[in-house]
Amino acid sequence: MMKALAIAKYRFRMVAVSEIALPEYKGSAFHGGFGHALRKIAPSWYRHLFEPGPPGGDLSSKPTLSASTAWPKPFVLLPPLDELRRYPPGHPFECELTLLGSAIQHYPICHAALEYLGSSMGLGTNRGNFRVEGVDIARAGSTNSVPNPANHAISSSAIMAARQGLDTDRVTLNYLTRLRLKAGNRLHREAPPFSIFLARLMGRLNTLSTLYGSGELLDRQRCNELQQQAEQITIAPNDACWNDWNRYSGRQNEWMKFGGLVGSASYAGDMRPFLPWLALGEWVHVGGKTSFGLGKYVMETEICTK
Repeated sequence: MMKALAIAKYRFRMVAVSEIALPEYKGSAFHGGFGHALRKIAPSWYRHLFEPGPPGGDLSSKPTLSASTAWPKPFVLLPPLDELRRYPPGHPFECELTLLGSAIQHYPICHAALEYLGSSMGLGTNRGNFRVEGVDIARAGSTNSVPNPANHAISSSAIMAARQGLDTDRVTLNYLTRLRLKAGNRLHREAPPFSIFLARLMGRLNTLSTLYGSGELLDRQRCNELQQQAEQITIAPNDACWNDWNRYSGRQNEWMKFGGLVGSASYAGDMRPFLPWLALGEWVHVGGKTSFGLGKYVMETEICTK
């Protein structure tokens, strides 16, 4: 039986109470605000989400990981993707919080932290206030408002099943937020070969499921098979381009560059074996700085006509 990773995606519907001043890309503001609020109201839960790692550095229960492996945060916080710099009072906006595996149990405190951020701490450079009006839960192909979102996780296998067996020979990946993929310790500044994209995606999925789920989603043999097939996929002309993003790190007290690819890339060939994994990647993002909302993509497929 294939291992599984539980995923829960919550869409917080918010309204500005006072004016909120924000940068064009709001990932750092939301990530930092959420973290500060969580540390204020629940320091122990902050460590679970923002500073994950084995107790005392013990990796005996995770034999596929080395001591030098950095643990990814078990959440993705996708900010509003508009380019507005100011939200006037009464302006509605949304952010998405995706919790992974064992982190789903922390949903109530995450909800409380976002409410506290809006009511007591404020968001943006001017510490503008907002209120949480409601929360919706995302399912495969739909979004529903539910009374208790904490009980509505979806399994990785259910997400993958929705794309299983589709016949297509062309897939376009639209990067909604900056994509940061490394190869040879260098960031790709143009659309990556499909084999590189798939390798990074499968690595992230396996790591997340090992740390926060029931174990690796793909064994070594299946990974190798998919990688060999991915080598046959060609990349079509695309409009992916590099876009810089500078953010101020309060922890390091300096400005940092976190640019990435924006635009889209199309891949051609027999894409059927990869669709379930690409569908799962739409939920968990791929590449660096995913907890800031980076690495978000949506997939478009073209169906073969025979």
